[in-house]
This record gives sequence, structure tokens and C-alpha cells, in this order.
Amino acid sequence: MHKVSILKCEGYTVAAVKHVILESFSFFGGVEKFIRSGEKVLLKPNLIASSKTDVATTHAVFVEAAVEIIKEQRATPLVGDSPAFGSTKGVAKSTGILDVLKRQGVDIVEFKKNDVFRGDIRITKSVNDFDKIINLPKLKAHNQFGFTGATKNLFGFTKGKIKAWQHVRARNNLEKFCLMILQIHDLIKPAFTLVDAIDIMENEGPRGGPKRHFGFVFAGINCLSIDTVMAKCLSIDIHQVPLLHVARKNGYTGTATDQIEVKGESVENATMADFGYPKTLSHISFNLRGIFRSVLLHLWLLAVKERR
Repeated sequence: MHKVSILKCEGYTVAAVKHVILESFSFFGGVEKFIRSGEKVLLKPNLIASSKTDVATTHAVFVEAAVEIIKEQRATPLVGDSPAFGSTKGVAKSTGILDVLKRQGVDIVEFKKNDVFRGDIRITKSVNDFDKIINLPKLKAHNQFGFTGATKNLFGFTKGKIKAWQHVRARNNLEKFCLMILQIHDLIKPAFTLVDAIDIMENEGPRGGPKRHFGFVFAGINCLSIDTVMAKCLSIDIHQVPLLHVARKNGYTGTATDQIEVKGESVENATMADFGYPKTLSHISFNLRGIFRSVLLHLWLLAVKERR
């Protein structure tokens, strides 16, 4: 049986989020089972792009609560991601996370260049720099995947515009793209995942959609099981979620609801019947013109906006 916890968390205060995170760990043997003194622990939030109002990124308070818990275990927390647009530091600054890290005395990590792992899977060399990885995704609607959460957040370990190139390589083969993400998941194997589903984004994605209060934190070890439980809570058939459908089709464990033990709140108590998500999905492939515009925007952010 795979285990997933669901706990209520009504607002973004460090005390409230810390309490919920620690209780989430308790269902799996306690935080001390996962984080040991002296370890270097990467916290991997979802930092897609610079925005002070966009709800697409993991909340700064959620990150701060996780940072404090890691420090209390006498381990060294670091925070890193590879945003689609701009630098990690620039996105962290615009979302309030950089202020948190400065206050906490925690370093932000700009991922190193990609290396080839297992065939043609390209992810950052930085994965070898940490003893543990804690996954801190945001629950949100997504135009190409229906919704995203635990598993898709690991695509952020592919540094820079290689992510966009992977979309081009997929040639609109969604199953191929999903298998690539699943292979990245297999390579990363985060020690634990905590999903920020307190305020979520609906209707559009991966950014730009409206905020909606949900008031929950989902947690577990198996990312696919967490996503499966969240799909059920959002009243979405997993066959409408490409990543989960492809995982089940290809023999990945964690997507069968009868093999998932839910702790904390029941799925029924955490159900949102009218979550707005794209029923018709956009093409997974990007054209070269789109890639060129994306690169220009990325370079402009690095050279101009983030230096203001």
C-alpha cells in the first residue's frame, strides 16, 4: 500500500504550515526518519516565473515553514529550481521567497548545466550535490496536463531552455513527453513531497489562472499516489490526466486507488466538485518560433528586469 496524507491548513502562517508539515511527516514515521543532522537538503518549490500576484508558484510561507523544520533537524536547507523565465534568484525575489531565505540565512541554488542520465534524459548535475530532496510543488490547473502537482514539479530539474526543447522533441506525442517526466521522477526519487494546496490555481496554466482557496496540504513518498489522490479530490478521472494515465498504462505503481491508504482527512472531506481545469488540452509541442520568443523573453528578464 502507498500512503498519502491530507491535512487541513486554512491559511499561510509559518506556525500553521509548520504544524501541518510536521503532522504530515508523523504519518510516515516522523521528520527525523527522513532528515538527519548534517545533511544537505534541497527544497524544490515550483518557481515558474516572476510575478507578485500569480498563484502558480509555491507560497513563500510554505517554503519558510519547511526551511525551519529542516534547520530544527540540524540539517542544512537550500532552495533551488530552474524557472521557465528568468533566474531562480529573480523569481524567488518577486515571490517573496528570497526575503525568507535572507531572513533565515539560507542559500538559493542556481542549478548547474544539464548532464545526460540514463540514455537521453537531461537533468541538472546539481542533483548530485544534495543528500536529500524534498519536493514542494503547487497544485494548479495546467493547459497540457489538466492539473499538475507532485510528479510534474520534478521537470524543474531540467535546467533552462532544454525544457522547451523537450517540448519540441516530443512532436506533440504526449505519451512520450509523460514518459520522459516519469523517467526524471525515477532519477530524482524525492525523499518526501509536500504539496501546497492551500490556495490553488484553476482554469488555466501553468500560470495566469485565478486563485481559489482549497485549504489542504497533501503529502507522501510516492508522487504518483499523491497526484492520484489529488485528482480524486478534484473530481477528475485519472484517465483525463495524461501523466497518470500514461503511468498506469506503463506499469508504474501508485495510481490504483485501492492500493493507496489515505491518512488524516478523508477524500470525501477534501473534495472540490467544481474545480476549473482545462477539459480540452493544448498541444504538448512548441514550435521553433515560440521557442525563439521564449528565449528572448528569458534573456530580457535576466538582463533587464531582474536588475532593476
